[in-house]
Amino acid sequence: MTSLNPLFAELNQYKTTKNTPKKQIKERAERRDKQHNVKFPVDHIFHMKLRTYCKQLEPLYKTKYNRPLAQTKFNTLLLRYVLNHLELVDWELDYSDTKRYMHTNLLKLEYKEIGGSYGISIRKGFSDRRTVYLMMRAGLTWVERGGNIEEIII
Repeated sequence: MTSLNPLFAELNQYKTTKNTPKKQIKERAERRDKQHNVKFPVDHIFHMKLRTYCKQLEPLYKTKYNRPLAQTKFNTLLLRYVLNHLELVDWELDYSDTKRYMHTNLLKLEYKEIGGSYGISIRKGFSDRRTVYLMMRAGLTWVERGGNIEEIII
């Protein structure tokens, strides 16, 4: 209700604008377990080998974690292992996009090591996809040379 007297109308308007606290908008914090999907190209042989090793590791993974091992999870575990052992990667391998892809779901914090502002892909001058491809290729080569595949789920 407004007052007929302009002095009181101005006083009421002054009170409501002066004394009302401003609401602060808080941004929500990002979840720590948020993931970033990266796809990398595979040819038929590379795809077949990754699936084979996934199937070989599945019984051990199932006994340890009591759930089945999905292909994307296997790819993520292998990439995570190579990310901790970068000496395995040959950065000079050829890269071509085959238009057939497989996926990995790294945590955002882990992905920043690859594709962040000062990540591996920036330092090497590669795309994120090429960097992940070279790392996955290195992981597969490590397993084929006799690396213990069970180490990636530890």
